[in-house]
Amino acid sequence: MKKCLITGVNGFVGRHLLQYFDMLETDITEILGVDYSPETAAFTHQRQPFSYRFEQVDLTEPEPFTSLANDFDPDWLIHLAAESSVAASWRDPDRCMTNNWNMTYNTVRFLKLRPIQYQPKCRMLAVGSSEVYGYRENWEEPLEESQQRRPYNPYAASRVHQEDWIQLNVKWHKLNIVSTRSFNHTGPGQSDRFVVPSFIRQLLEAKKNGQKTVHLKTGDVRLIRDFSDVRDVVRAYHLLLEHGQSGEVYNVCRGEGISLLNIIEILAEMLKLDVTIEIDETLRRRGEPPIVIGNPEKIFRATGWKSQVPLEQTLKEMIQKQLKGTSKNPLVII
Repeated sequence: MKKCLITGVNGFVGRHLLQYFDMLETDITEILGVDYSPETAAFTHQRQPFSYRFEQVDLTEPEPFTSLANDFDPDWLIHLAAESSVAASWRDPDRCMTNNWNMTYNTVRFLKLRPIQYQPKCRMLAVGSSEVYGYRENWEEPLEESQQRRPYNPYAASRVHQEDWIQLNVKWHKLNIVSTRSFNHTGPGQSDRFVVPSFIRQLLEAKKNGQKTVHLKTGDVRLIRDFSDVRDVVRAYHLLLEHGQSGEVYNVCRGEGISLLNIIEILAEMLKLDVTIEIDETLRRRGEPPIVIGNPEKIFRATGWKSQVPLEQTLKEMIQKQLKGTSKNPLVII
């Protein structure tokens, strides 16, 4: 029977990961979730035996986390916690770099300082980002793990530091850590600080106001990105814990690109709206690559994982989720 510690548990992915483990027929029986936010990621347990508890911990401080983790003695550690907004990293690069470094350092430190007889027991999954790839000459070529990293924003640079620190500790301290480069993912419950939920919120507001034509404020809608459903992503994380090779990094992606404009068109069709685009220069991010598509071949070879949830299904469920929270009589999306 396994015990699993999850950092950043109150975030978007953390909440879906809890639900996934609760529904899955797995040998995980006890989960400890930690987060800086005091808002507990509450959910109703469906499976027995299964226990979950939450502790508010500042991961940028080493001792509270180390003490808590040692007492819990996890078999698996999933490190989700991060300052993950690219836009925020430009506004306050010191905060992004310092916090992401400290959270990664202290998580790895827990593994490194354990008594030697316990070190091999705990296996860690360190979630990273495709942002580390940055610029390249051939934009249309799918990104592979062997390609050179060229970070182009503070958040991406912080993720490069994460990867390098983990590799160093795997090599010299024989820690058992698998890493990801996760591409764009979305799904029900994601904050509208992110692009797809932002589109949905604006379109639903127009729909509820009786508008037939919507003027949508956006950044550059020509950007092409590789979107997966968050529920596919958490399944990938579980499979990498089971089958990934320590010291390796794996793309987590669908392997297909779609433009933001195309996503808007799909949403408009679902909601029966005519949409005109209004470019808001304040929503453009510096140095955005025009195309980001990953190659998922490595994770498929290691685990058999591939993205399964169609994007249209994800978008439909995101619409219904937002409607459920704002209306007693949700619209039916066809």
